[in-house]
Amino acid sequence: MTKKRIMIVEDEPMTLMNEERMVRNLGYQVVDTALSGEVAVQRAGVIKPDLVLMDIKLMGDMDGREAALEIQKLHKIPVVFITAYGVKETSASENLTAPEGVGYIVKPFTEEELGSEIKRLIG
Repeated sequence: MTKKRIMIVEDEPMTLMNEERMVRNLGYQVVDTALSGEVAVQRAGVIKPDLVLMDIKLMGDMDGREAALEIQKLHKIPVVFITAYGVKETSASENLTAPEGVGYIVKPFTEEELGSEIKRLIG
């Protein structure tokens, strides 16, 4: 069976490393990482991952909401928003083309919580 391919968009190096480890431990493949929304949009179009883990607050001019909007508009790739704010930011998915392809997870989270949200969207 082919592993599902996940792209991680996170601008904090330690958090990114932790998320990569969790994704691999869950049996998924990390196909790319990005530190900014602009890079995420560009790479998602080339790599075509099965899912994108998207931090909402990112460095650069494009935050995670804007990047997810572009990725969904152009490629219809499911996105799991990662937020540190303790509340699901419902406005994050307002303009997405496939809101059923959107998930949320709040930092700090466990590997099991991450796995549950990924599995819900892509199996």
